[in-house]
Order: sequence, then C-alpha cells, then structure tokens
Amino acid sequence: MKSIIQTRLIHWKKQWLSLLFWLIFPIIASLLIINVTSLIQEDSKIPVGFVLEENTPMAEALLESVKDSPLIRVFEVTENQARDMIERHELDSAFIIKDGYEQQIHRGNRNKLITSYKSDLSFAYTPVSEMVVSYVQEDAGKAKAAHTVMHLAETLKTSEAVTFDEIISLSEEIQSREDLLRTTFSFNHGPSNGNDADITIWNVWGLWAIFSILSTLLLFDWVIKERNSSLVSRFSFIRFSYKSYLLQNLIFYTAVLLFVDSTAALVFHLHVGETINFRLVGAIISFRFICSMAAFLLALLFKNVYLFYGVSFAITLFLAINSGAVLPIEGLTGRFEWLEYLNPLHPFLHQEIWNSWLIILILILGIWFAKGGKLNA
Repeated sequence: MKSIIQTRLIHWKKQWLSLLFWLIFPIIASLLIINVTSLIQEDSKIPVGFVLEENTPMAEALLESVKDSPLIRVFEVTENQARDMIERHELDSAFIIKDGYEQQIHRGNRNKLITSYKSDLSFAYTPVSEMVVSYVQEDAGKAKAAHTVMHLAETLKTSEAVTFDEIISLSEEIQSREDLLRTTFSFNHGPSNGNDADITIWNVWGLWAIFSILSTLLLFDWVIKERNSSLVSRFSFIRFSYKSYLLQNLIFYTAVLLFVDSTAALVFHLHVGETINFRLVGAIISFRFICSMAAFLLALLFKNVYLFYGVSFAITLFLAINSGAVLPIEGLTGRFEWLEYLNPLHPFLHQEIWNSWLIILILILGIWFAKGGKLNA
C-alpha cells in the first residue's frame, strides 16, 4: 500500500490544483448557496416605515410585533421623513401610531388609532396593513377581555381584586404558551426552536450530497486515464495485478475523501449549526463508500473521459431532481413508497447507516475483482 500511495502522490503533483478544487467543491458550493439564499431573503424584505407619536409600552409592543415578521424591514422615521421616502419609493408604505394609542385601546376604542401612507407603487400595502390591523385588534381584544373580567369581578363582588394590567399580562402569558401557529425561516434538518413549525428552504446535507456525488465522479476519471495509458502493459512484470492496483487506489481515494467529509461536518457545525452525532458520522461513512464504489465501477465502463464527464453531470442532475435532496418529493414518495428504496440518498438524508446500495455495490465490486483477478507471483 505504501508504494501505491507514493505512486498516487507523484500523479497528484501535476494536478494538485484541480484535485484540491474538487475535494473542497461540495463544501464551498453548499456554503455559497446557503449564504446567497440568506442575502436574497434579507434583500427581499418589504421596507415599511413606522412613526411612534407616543412611547407607551403598548405602542412599542406593537412595533416589536411588526419587527418580528420575517417579511418586513422596519424603519423608524418621523412623519415628514416617511412622506419623503414614500415619494422616492424608498418605503413601500408607512404607518403612524397616533398619540393616545394606549389610552384609546384601554377605553375599548379601535377606530382611527393608526394613520397610513402609501403610493401608487405600494404593492405590499394591503397585506402589511392587514397585519398591522390584526395586531391592533389583538390589543383591543385583550383590553375588552380585561374590562369584561373586571366587570364580572365587580358584579360577583369577589374578594380578590384584579387590575387591568394583571389581566393583560396573564392573557399575553397564555397566548405565548398556547401559540397556535408560528413559522420561522430555517434550513432543513437544521436546529429548530422549540415547537416552531419551520419553513424549510434548503437541506444542507442534501446540497452537500449532490455536490459530493459530482465531485467524486469527476475525481475518479483517473481510472479511465490510466486504463488508456501504457501503464497497463507493465503490470505483467509487477508483483501485483492491475486490478489489485486499482482496488488499492480506490481504498486510498476513499480514505482521503472521508477526511474531507469529516472536515465538511465540522465546517457545517460551525457555520450552519448542524449537529454532529454518531448517526450522522455513520451515515457519512456509508455514503462515502457508496459514492466511491459507484464512481469507480462507473468509470470502468468508459474509455472516453469526456463521455464519462457528460454522464456524470447527467447522473448528478437526475439525482438532484428525483432524490429529494434538493427539491421536495414527499408527494411523489407518498404515492409510490417503493421509490424510497430505489433512492440511494434516502438513507443518508435520514441519517441511517444501513443502505442496501452499499451491499449491492460491494457484491458487484467483489465479482469484478474475482473475475480474472489473480495476483501475479
């Protein structure tokens, strides 16, 4: 094995740049897509101006509720600034929380509490205004409930005196504890916050798996190049067979790729917050053996390296569309469950160590090696 490693390192001296590129390509491409997606999401937020004419807790709470929306970027401005920015189309719309907002809410009045500005190009004014109105109605509903409870307490002449603020605080506590719907932007299979119903955008390991398949296929072009060289005829004078030479190189490539895969797991843990556990490690090792053996066996079928490149890209594209690693296919697999068993990426995406494709490829590799694979003396 030592001579195999030395020989391979000599080959790598002439192509170290392309080798390094394809080794780190899955990590770089996955992080690039994740970062670009985050930037697009940030830039696609709707710019909305807010003017606070009073600094009461209820008015500030309303503003914070709007800021918590993942689709809106809030700018705190004055009324004159809001008008100017809307005229320059720097803001989609603007809302003014009028002076006396909290006092009117406490009185049960919900009319003419907020003034809004918009232009002919305010395409998002309707949904944003409805969202703001819903928050105002929520505050008004809490106030009405508090007045009802206080009225009942006076009617029943209970000994426990409950204040308006205590009832509001209790209702907010119950609301946060019994939240009916909450959605947050996160990456698929990434860390979640409690019971949040996440809107999954990208499967980080799915992206990495697709790019890793492509890079592995292209790295194994060495099989075709060395079969077409004059090296094969020299194995009649070497102590081990050509098949043994290929197999030992397959083992060496797999070991190098496993090291790169462990680096990918560490990078995703630090950058994206992916959890590293024994299931993930086992799934990565199983996936790496499958990729390496599949790329090796596929390369054995070709004599033209450019045709091999074309087929490699076609296979990668097919898996990206049909494996569920990038695009969701739950509706299709729900109707045809047998597709999950044919999908080589399904066990890896669910962090399962067992993969039937691993056994199949080991058997095929064993048959290839045993067929005329006698070692030379």
